Amino acid sequence: MGNGPSKSRSQCSRGQSGDFNIDHVQNSKSSLAGHTAAAGSYQSAPPPYTTSATSETPWSSENDAQASRAAARVAYLRQPLRQESLEDALETLRQYDTIILMDDSSSMAGSLWKEAKQALATLADVASQYDADGIDIHFLNHYGSITGVTDSKAVHEQFANLQPRGPTPIGHRLDIILGDYFRDLDAAKRQEDAGDYFARKQIKPVNVIIITDGAPTDDPESVIVSFAKRLDADKWPLAQVGIQFVQIGSSRRATQFLVELDDNLKQTHHIRDIVDTTPYIGQLNAEMLIKILLGGINRRVDTKGGAAVMY
Repeated sequence: MGNGPSKSRSQCSRGQSGDFNIDHVQNSKSSLAGHTAAAGSYQSAPPPYTTSATSETPWSSENDAQASRAAARVAYLRQPLRQESLEDALETLRQYDTIILMDDSSSMAGSLWKEAKQALATLADVASQYDADGIDIHFLNHYGSITGVTDSKAVHEQFANLQPRGPTPIGHRLDIILGDYFRDLDAAKRQEDAGDYFARKQIKPVNVIIITDGAPTDDPESVIVSFAKRLDADKWPLAQVGIQFVQIGSSRRATQFLVELDDNLKQTHHIRDIVDTTPYIGQLNAEMLIKILLGGINRRVDTKGGAAVMY
Protein backbone atom coordinates (compact mmCIF):
# COMPACT_ATOMS: atom_id res chain seq x y z
CA MET A 1 0.00 0.00 0.00
CA GLY A 2 1.28 3.46 -0.83
CA ASN A 3 0.20 5.12 2.38
CA GLY A 4 1.11 2.46 4.89
CA PRO A 5 2.74 -0.91 5.36
CA SER A 6 2.58 -2.66 2.02
CA LYS A 7 2.78 -6.22 3.25
CA SER A 8 0.95 -8.27 5.84
CA ARG A 9 3.02 -9.98 8.49
CA SER A 10 0.61 -12.06 10.50
CA GLN A 11 2.58 -15.25 11.05
CA CYS A 12 4.55 -15.52 14.28
CA SER A 13 7.16 -17.78 12.73
CA ARG A 14 10.25 -15.80 13.73
CA GLY A 15 11.28 -13.64 16.58
CA GLN A 16 13.64 -10.42 17.13
CA SER A 17 25.40 0.44 21.61
CA GLY A 18 31.14 0.58 21.47
CA ASP A 19 30.94 3.53 19.21
CA PHE A 20 30.46 2.86 15.53
CA ASN A 21 29.28 4.54 12.37
CA ILE A 22 27.50 3.25 9.29
CA ASP A 23 30.66 1.99 7.63
CA HIS A 24 31.53 0.02 10.73
CA VAL A 25 28.17 -1.70 10.73
CA GLN A 26 28.47 -2.62 7.07
CA ASN A 27 31.96 -4.02 7.46
CA SER A 28 31.21 -6.66 10.09
CA LYS A 29 28.76 -7.65 12.74
CA SER A 30 31.42 -7.43 15.40
CA SER A 31 31.73 -3.69 14.77
CA LEU A 32 28.39 -3.16 16.50
CA ALA A 33 30.14 -3.25 19.82
CA GLY A 34 33.21 -1.21 18.92
CA HIS A 35 36.09 -1.44 21.35
CA THR A 36 36.02 -4.17 24.00
CA ALA A 37 35.51 -3.01 27.57
CA ALA A 38 35.15 -4.76 30.90
CA ALA A 39 31.58 -5.10 32.11
CA GLY A 40 32.39 -3.73 35.52
CA SER A 41 33.66 -0.43 34.16
CA TYR A 42 30.28 1.03 33.28
CA GLN A 43 28.47 3.46 35.47
CA SER A 44 24.76 3.14 36.22
CA ALA A 45 22.33 4.01 33.44
CA PRO A 46 21.55 7.68 32.87
CA PRO A 47 18.15 9.10 33.75
CA PRO A 48 15.33 8.84 31.21
CA TYR A 49 15.08 11.38 28.42
CA THR A 50 17.14 14.54 28.86
CA THR A 51 18.22 17.13 26.36
CA SER A 52 21.34 19.11 25.58
CA ALA A 53 19.41 21.99 24.02
CA THR A 54 20.79 25.38 24.87
CA SER A 55 18.67 27.49 27.17
CA GLU A 56 17.23 30.66 25.71
CA THR A 57 17.22 32.39 29.13
CA PRO A 58 20.18 33.79 31.13
CA TRP A 59 22.33 31.13 32.75
CA SER A 60 21.60 30.14 36.34
CA SER A 61 22.78 27.42 38.69
CA GLU A 62 19.87 25.29 37.48
CA ASN A 63 20.96 25.83 33.87
CA ASP A 64 24.49 24.78 34.81
CA ALA A 65 23.20 21.66 36.55
CA GLN A 66 21.07 20.72 33.56
CA ALA A 67 23.99 21.25 31.19
CA SER A 68 26.20 19.11 33.43
CA ARG A 69 23.66 16.29 33.48
CA ALA A 70 23.25 16.48 29.71
CA ALA A 71 27.03 16.35 29.19
CA ALA A 72 27.30 13.37 31.54
CA ARG A 73 24.56 11.56 29.64
CA VAL A 74 26.26 12.13 26.29
CA ALA A 75 29.56 10.84 27.71
CA TYR A 76 27.81 7.78 29.13
CA LEU A 77 26.00 6.98 25.89
CA ARG A 78 29.28 7.03 23.99
CA GLN A 79 30.90 4.36 26.15
CA PRO A 80 31.66 1.07 24.38
CA LEU A 81 29.96 -2.16 25.35
CA ARG A 82 30.77 -5.75 24.46
CA GLN A 83 29.47 -7.31 21.28
CA GLU A 84 27.86 -10.16 23.20
CA SER A 85 25.85 -7.76 25.35
CA LEU A 86 24.53 -5.92 22.30
CA GLU A 87 23.59 -9.03 20.37
CA ASP A 88 21.91 -10.76 23.31
CA ALA A 89 19.85 -7.68 24.18
CA LEU A 90 18.63 -7.22 20.62
CA GLU A 91 17.47 -10.85 20.27
CA THR A 92 14.08 -9.57 21.45
CA LEU A 93 13.65 -7.91 18.06
CA ARG A 94 13.20 -11.32 16.42
CA GLN A 95 9.73 -11.43 17.95
CA TYR A 96 8.74 -8.13 16.30
CA ASP A 97 8.09 -6.51 12.97
CA THR A 98 10.10 -3.28 12.86
CA ILE A 99 8.74 -0.24 11.04
CA ILE A 100 10.67 3.04 10.74
CA LEU A 101 8.81 6.29 10.00
CA MET A 102 11.13 8.99 8.66
CA ASP A 103 10.44 12.72 8.97
CA ASP A 104 11.11 14.22 5.53
CA SER A 105 9.50 17.59 6.24
CA SER A 106 11.03 20.88 5.10
CA SER A 107 12.49 21.56 8.55
CA MET A 108 14.83 18.60 8.03
CA ALA A 109 16.72 20.32 5.20
CA GLY A 110 20.46 20.85 5.56
CA SER A 111 22.67 19.21 8.16
CA LEU A 112 19.72 17.59 9.95
CA TRP A 113 18.86 15.64 6.80
CA LYS A 114 22.38 14.25 6.62
CA GLU A 115 22.28 13.35 10.30
CA ALA A 116 18.87 11.70 9.93
CA LYS A 117 20.14 9.68 6.98
CA GLN A 118 23.04 8.41 9.08
CA ALA A 119 20.71 7.44 11.91
CA LEU A 120 18.28 5.69 9.56
CA ALA A 121 21.00 3.76 7.75
CA THR A 122 22.52 2.58 11.03
CA LEU A 123 19.17 1.48 12.45
CA ALA A 124 18.28 -0.27 9.19
CA ASP A 125 21.56 -2.18 9.15
CA VAL A 126 21.19 -3.38 12.73
CA ALA A 127 17.44 -3.96 13.01
CA SER A 128 17.29 -5.91 9.73
CA GLN A 129 19.67 -8.51 11.18
CA TYR A 130 16.82 -9.56 13.49
CA ASP A 131 14.00 -9.44 10.94
CA ALA A 132 14.03 -12.34 8.46
CA ASP A 133 11.86 -10.58 5.88
CA GLY A 134 13.42 -7.16 6.42
CA ILE A 135 12.14 -3.95 7.97
CA ASP A 136 9.78 -1.41 6.41
CA ILE A 137 10.60 2.29 6.03
CA HIS A 138 7.94 4.95 5.45
CA PHE A 139 8.11 8.74 5.13
CA LEU A 140 5.86 11.56 6.34
CA ASN A 141 5.45 13.24 2.95
CA HIS A 142 7.06 10.97 0.39
CA TYR A 143 4.84 7.99 -0.40
CA GLY A 144 7.54 5.79 -1.90
CA SER A 145 7.80 3.41 1.04
CA ILE A 146 10.65 0.87 1.18
CA THR A 147 9.67 -2.62 2.33
CA GLY A 148 11.73 -5.70 3.10
CA VAL A 149 14.90 -3.69 3.78
CA THR A 150 17.81 -5.96 4.75
CA ASP A 151 20.65 -3.43 4.88
CA SER A 152 21.38 0.28 4.45
CA LYS A 153 21.93 0.09 0.68
CA ALA A 154 18.26 0.80 -0.01
CA VAL A 155 18.41 3.78 2.35
CA HIS A 156 21.29 5.37 0.46
CA GLU A 157 19.61 4.74 -2.88
CA GLN A 158 16.33 6.27 -1.72
CA PHE A 159 17.99 9.35 -0.23
CA ALA A 160 19.86 10.06 -3.46
CA ASN A 161 16.62 11.28 -5.06
CA LEU A 162 14.73 12.48 -2.00
CA GLN A 163 14.62 16.03 -0.68
CA PRO A 164 12.83 17.10 2.52
CA ARG A 165 9.65 19.09 1.93
CA GLY A 166 6.22 19.75 3.38
CA PRO A 167 4.77 19.68 6.91
CA THR A 168 5.25 17.19 9.76
CA PRO A 169 2.07 15.04 9.79
CA ILE A 170 3.24 12.45 12.30
CA GLY A 171 -0.26 11.75 13.60
CA HIS A 172 -1.69 11.20 10.12
CA ARG A 173 1.02 8.79 9.01
CA LEU A 174 1.03 6.94 12.34
CA ASP A 175 -2.75 6.56 12.06
CA ILE A 176 -2.34 4.93 8.63
CA ILE A 177 0.45 2.59 9.72
CA LEU A 178 -1.22 1.46 12.93
CA GLY A 179 -4.63 1.37 11.26
CA ASP A 180 -3.37 -1.27 8.83
CA TYR A 181 -1.87 -3.25 11.69
CA PHE A 182 -4.99 -3.05 13.84
CA ARG A 183 -7.09 -4.50 11.03
CA ASP A 184 -5.07 -7.68 11.49
CA LEU A 185 -5.52 -7.49 15.27
CA ASP A 186 -9.28 -7.03 14.95
CA ALA A 187 -9.53 -9.95 12.52
CA ALA A 188 -7.60 -12.16 14.94
CA LYS A 189 -9.91 -11.18 17.78
CA ARG A 190 -12.97 -12.09 15.71
CA GLN A 191 -11.42 -15.46 14.94
CA GLU A 192 -10.75 -15.98 18.62
CA ASP A 193 -14.34 -15.08 19.49
CA ALA A 194 -15.43 -17.68 16.92
CA GLY A 195 -13.41 -20.39 18.66
CA ASP A 196 -9.91 -20.11 17.19
CA TYR A 197 -7.96 -19.68 20.40
CA PHE A 198 -4.61 -19.52 18.62
CA ALA A 199 -5.54 -16.63 16.32
CA ARG A 200 -4.04 -13.93 18.56
CA LYS A 201 -0.73 -15.73 18.77
CA GLN A 202 -0.37 -15.60 15.00
CA ILE A 203 -0.11 -11.80 15.04
CA LYS A 204 3.42 -10.56 15.64
CA PRO A 205 3.83 -7.44 17.76
CA VAL A 206 5.08 -4.29 16.03
CA ASN A 207 7.88 -1.88 16.91
CA VAL A 208 7.48 1.58 15.33
CA ILE A 209 10.49 3.94 15.35
CA ILE A 210 9.90 7.56 14.34
CA ILE A 211 12.91 9.69 13.39
CA THR A 212 11.99 13.38 13.59
CA ASP A 213 13.54 16.77 14.29
CA GLY A 214 10.60 18.76 15.55
CA ALA A 215 7.10 19.04 16.92
CA PRO A 216 4.36 17.75 14.58
CA THR A 217 1.94 19.90 12.60
CA ASP A 218 -1.00 17.65 13.57
CA ASP A 219 -2.06 15.67 16.67
CA PRO A 220 -0.21 12.37 17.15
CA GLU A 221 -1.15 12.31 20.84
CA SER A 222 -4.80 11.63 20.04
CA VAL A 223 -3.81 8.88 17.61
CA ILE A 224 -1.55 7.17 20.15
CA VAL A 225 -4.15 7.43 22.91
CA SER A 226 -6.86 5.98 20.66
CA PHE A 227 -4.83 2.92 19.71
CA ALA A 228 -3.59 2.39 23.27
CA LYS A 229 -7.18 2.33 24.50
CA ARG A 230 -8.04 -0.29 21.86
CA LEU A 231 -5.13 -2.41 23.02
CA ASP A 232 -6.36 -2.16 26.61
CA ALA A 233 -9.99 -2.87 25.73
CA ASP A 234 -9.13 -6.05 23.82
CA LYS A 235 -6.54 -7.14 26.39
CA TRP A 236 -3.61 -7.42 24.02
CA PRO A 237 -0.16 -8.05 25.60
CA LEU A 238 1.47 -4.95 27.04
CA ALA A 239 4.29 -5.12 24.47
CA GLN A 240 2.03 -5.69 21.44
CA VAL A 241 2.75 -2.20 20.08
CA GLY A 242 5.70 0.05 20.86
CA ILE A 243 6.49 3.55 19.57
CA GLN A 244 9.93 5.12 19.80
CA PHE A 245 10.55 8.78 18.92
CA VAL A 246 14.16 9.60 18.01
CA GLN A 247 14.86 13.33 18.08
CA ILE A 248 17.28 14.72 15.50
CA GLY A 249 18.63 18.13 16.47
CA SER A 250 18.01 20.07 19.67
CA SER A 251 14.76 21.99 19.19
CA ARG A 252 13.41 22.92 22.61
CA ARG A 253 9.84 22.82 21.33
CA ALA A 254 10.34 19.34 19.92
CA THR A 255 11.99 18.16 23.12
CA GLN A 256 9.09 19.41 25.22
CA PHE A 257 6.58 17.67 22.95
CA LEU A 258 8.46 14.37 23.07
CA VAL A 259 8.96 14.45 26.82
CA GLU A 260 5.24 15.01 27.32
CA LEU A 261 4.42 12.03 25.10
CA ASP A 262 6.88 9.84 26.97
CA ASP A 263 6.06 10.88 30.52
CA ASN A 264 2.46 12.09 30.65
CA LEU A 265 0.18 10.00 28.42
CA LYS A 266 -0.17 7.07 30.81
CA GLN A 267 -1.26 9.15 33.79
CA THR A 268 -3.26 11.74 31.85
CA HIS A 269 -5.31 9.28 29.80
CA HIS A 270 -5.13 6.17 32.04
CA ILE A 271 -3.65 4.01 29.28
CA ARG A 272 -0.73 1.63 28.97
CA ASP A 273 2.69 3.15 28.27
CA ILE A 274 3.63 2.46 24.64
CA VAL A 275 5.88 5.49 23.96
CA ASP A 276 9.57 6.14 24.53
CA THR A 277 11.70 9.07 23.35
CA THR A 278 15.45 9.24 22.77
CA PRO A 279 17.71 12.10 21.61
CA TYR A 280 20.09 11.23 18.78
CA ILE A 281 23.63 12.35 19.64
CA GLY A 282 25.50 11.49 16.45
CA GLN A 283 27.62 8.35 16.42
CA LEU A 284 25.75 5.66 18.35
CA ASN A 285 27.15 3.39 20.99
CA ALA A 286 25.64 0.07 21.98
CA GLU A 287 23.58 1.36 24.91
CA MET A 288 22.02 4.10 22.82
CA LEU A 289 21.26 1.69 19.99
CA ILE A 290 19.48 -0.66 22.40
CA LYS A 291 17.59 2.27 23.89
CA ILE A 292 16.31 3.27 20.43
CA LEU A 293 15.45 -0.21 19.21
CA LEU A 294 13.93 -1.58 22.43
CA GLY A 295 12.73 1.47 24.39
CA GLY A 296 9.25 1.43 22.85
CA ILE A 297 8.64 -2.25 23.64
CA ASN A 298 10.53 -2.73 26.91
CA ARG A 299 9.56 -0.55 29.86
CA ARG A 300 12.82 -1.27 31.72
CA VAL A 301 14.79 0.08 28.76
CA ASP A 302 12.37 3.02 28.52
CA THR A 303 12.91 4.11 32.12
CA LYS A 304 16.43 2.91 32.89
CA GLY A 305 18.22 2.93 29.52
CA GLY A 306 19.79 0.18 27.43
CA ALA A 307 22.14 -0.87 30.24
CA ALA A 308 19.11 -2.31 32.06
CA VAL A 309 19.15 -5.35 29.77
CA MET A 310 22.93 -5.75 29.63
CA TYR A 311 24.98 -8.20 31.65
